[in-house]
Amino acid sequence: MIGKTNVGGGGSGDYGWGQYTDPSQKTFLGFVTSNKADAYPDDGTKGGKYYVKISQPDPTWIVTWSGGTDAQIVTMLDYAYTYGIDLSQYWSVGDERTVALSSMAATGVGESHAAQNITLVLMNHGGKTLSDGTTACQFIVGQKQIFNYSANSLEAGYMNSSNTNTGGWSSSQRRTWCNNIYYNAMPSTLQPIFKQFINITGAGGGAASGLQTTTDYFALPAEKEIFGSRTYSQSDEAAALTQFTYYATSVNRIKYYSSSSAYYWWERSPDSGGSEGFCLVNANGSANGYDASSTNGVAPFGCI
Repeated sequence: MIGKTNVGGGGSGDYGWGQYTDPSQKTFLGFVTSNKADAYPDDGTKGGKYYVKISQPDPTWIVTWSGGTDAQIVTMLDYAYTYGIDLSQYWSVGDERTVALSSMAATGVGESHAAQNITLVLMNHGGKTLSDGTTACQFIVGQKQIFNYSANSLEAGYMNSSNTNTGGWSSSQRRTWCNNIYYNAMPSTLQPIFKQFINITGAGGGAASGLQTTTDYFALPAEKEIFGSRTYSQSDEAAALTQFTYYATSVNRIKYYSSSSAYYWWERSPDSGGSEGFCLVNANGSANGYDASSTNGVAPFGCI
């Protein structure tokens, strides 16, 4: 129930709570479901905002991550950011959505991709700061499997055409691919939900420490974000990051390109053991690292 509306105390049927800053105008900033009702008194104030009970709220803007149309998903995210609504009231880590990607021609990262359906899964509630430097994302959402799951044919690629992690994620050819080729393969009707976010990664180049910050639309997860601990990545990178809730379940770290075939997949973390490789996830879901020019699966994530 967003915008101007009549309000009242009580009433029959379902109810929620509206929030407004000017009680004379009754202009609402947000809406929370009835399970939050006990937190706010009928006629008090909280945080400089007024809260009143609303009879019969209109929930038409609320849809599931899996079932809403692209337009409905865009509207729901727009309302969430505009009115300060926490979408974890409606969506949960593990929720899945099928998205049709357009084809991707060979782009200098060793692979092309046929048009195909992918599954985007909600991987973490919050966890990244958006490019404005103050706003937390609603969810981290990532590709569940590697290319090409539906056609049963592996489409793999490299991090860099030569064996180098110098410049880290920031300078990698894979980062350019994620933020341009992959982003533009998303349906244009869904692109507005993906927000630029601030990303921290180890510096690479064989350095024992040193971090870099990038602003991305899509990226590959870091070792700590997958495993919750450090094996091959820089220790200061691991200290700066947290595990995605989705990957705390170890079976979710295994990614398939067909219904029964799993494969290695890349991370954005430079391998701290030298200047040649990046970290990756083995086909069995364990941690590893390999030369940057080797071909492995890719499964980017973004923030909504």
